[in-house]
Amino acid sequence: MIAQQNLPLRESPSEHLYHLEAMTSAEARRLWRRAIKAAWGDRCAYCNATPIDDKSLTIDHVKPKAHGGKDMTSNCIPACRHCNANKGSRDWISWFREQDFHSDWREIEIRHWLKTGEVLRQLAVNADEDVLAS
Repeated sequence: MIAQQNLPLRESPSEHLYHLEAMTSAEARRLWRRAIKAAWGDRCAYCNATPIDDKSLTIDHVKPKAHGGKDMTSNCIPACRHCNANKGSRDWISWFREQDFHSDWREIEIRHWLKTGEVLRQLAVNADEDVLAS
């Protein structure tokens, strides 16, 4: 996987157009999706697996589009194809809690992301770096 560094995390693909980071809506959507994946370290937010390539890491709408979910960062997380297909249009919490790989910490990470657009894992790394620097 080719990870593009320092991608701005926007709330929606159209914000990439607004900030002139993309010239077409397709390019804006690719940047938006890439930024979400990069924020999670190119890992599945559910099972924490690192997919084989960029195409095997998808974007899951936590509230499915079929139930009114939007293309917004506050509704989307990276998911491997297996988790995304297995979850389908089910409620993410009830589905996630049924999985063998469920963890309370990962559930907290996902909830935090949906509220703030920040990955707790990254916050913990930054806090450790701050401690080491002082």
